[in-house]
Amino acid sequence: MLDTYCNASGQRINHEKSSIFFSKGCPGPVREAVQNSLQVHNESLSERYLGMPTDVGQSKNGTFKYLRDRVWEKIK
Repeated sequence: MLDTYCNASGQRINHEKSSIFFSKGCPGPVREAVQNSLQVHNESLSERYLGMPTDVGQSKNGTFKYLRDRVWEKIK
């Protein structure tokens, strides 16, 4: 599917800059198969991307509390 997209758009995937993250429930063999298929060998998840948290989880209030606090400080 990615090859079709690349051929249609003229864009290319930079495998050195690409990374992939799997959820905790994803089985090891599936992870390996996807990584090999996509030619992406590293898994990473930084704490933030573009200033927003990458792993929100169940508690949305706790995750975005810092944002609410920052906005409230500016409003005051």
